[in-house]
Amino acid sequence: MKILRNIGHVAVIISAVMLGVGSTAQAQEFPTRGIEFIAGYGPGGGHDTMLRMMSKIIQQEGIVDASINVVNKPGGAGASALGYLNSHSGDGHYLMAATSSFITTPLATDVGLNYEDFTPIARLGIDPTILVVPANSPIQNLDDIKSSERVLNVAGGGRGQIEHIATIMVSDALEKELNFIPFQGDGEVATAVLSGQVDFAMINPGAVSEFLKSGRLRAIAISTEERAQAFPELPTFKEQGYDVIASVFRGVVAAKDISDEAKNYLVDMVEKVQETPAWEEDYLEPNSIVPGYLGPDDFAKYLEKTNELYKETLVDLDLISE
Repeated sequence: MKILRNIGHVAVIISAVMLGVGSTAQAQEFPTRGIEFIAGYGPGGGHDTMLRMMSKIIQQEGIVDASINVVNKPGGAGASALGYLNSHSGDGHYLMAATSSFITTPLATDVGLNYEDFTPIARLGIDPTILVVPANSPIQNLDDIKSSERVLNVAGGGRGQIEHIATIMVSDALEKELNFIPFQGDGEVATAVLSGQVDFAMINPGAVSEFLKSGRLRAIAISTEERAQAFPELPTFKEQGYDVIASVFRGVVAAKDISDEAKNYLVDMVEKVQETPAWEEDYLEPNSIVPGYLGPDDFAKYLEKTNELYKETLVDLDLISE
């Protein structure tokens, strides 16, 4: 009977161990549903364009089996998207586009969050800011802006965003007063300049590439050291005698406190996307984005350095206090 009792105890122990293994495996299973891609600005903007291209490549290449759904959460220069992703802390089924506003919005506004409240997944590239005007604008170059007898209206992203910073840099370089008008996203900025509501806009090339190709908008200058391959005829600010360099990083982040399995899944998925020929041919090159992939650890270091740089810049421009 003692032997039988011992066998019974062993059976109970084995069953408990197996149940524990099963529970662990179930807890680590990821994903359990589709992945939601979050764009912090409206349809047609830089965030939206990047995420929809990623989704398209993932589906075409069969990179993952999970369904991908792109959602737009515009508002507050990306603040709405930050709050939305933060509300899903611990859940790896959400991936948000992160550009310069990911750093500048928390610095310039009271959102109660910063870059450290999220999980870095990857930096995917660097893109410049360009100055665009309506096709029928009398402005042909930067000297025309400088010589204008009135204060010109300029459209761009929210207060403290890279477009705002770039506008101040242009104003200082040209020694010309400009009236910056912030909009919620690239789509609204493009509409404002197309309609003539403003004289020109500071915007990323990807958000207006179709309008440039169709001739509805004209680009006057690009904020890079050298001319971009996608716009070989477009002179830089420096070529025109004005030292303005303003670029934007493009990456993706996940919610805070996600599991290692979820993080590894997202990192692997994004890395495979940027390795495809379609990523370079259909996204980077047409949008004048410079390749610049960084994995999660290096991206985290980059965000820390970028936060310090932007903070110093915003303080120097009197946009925020120390």
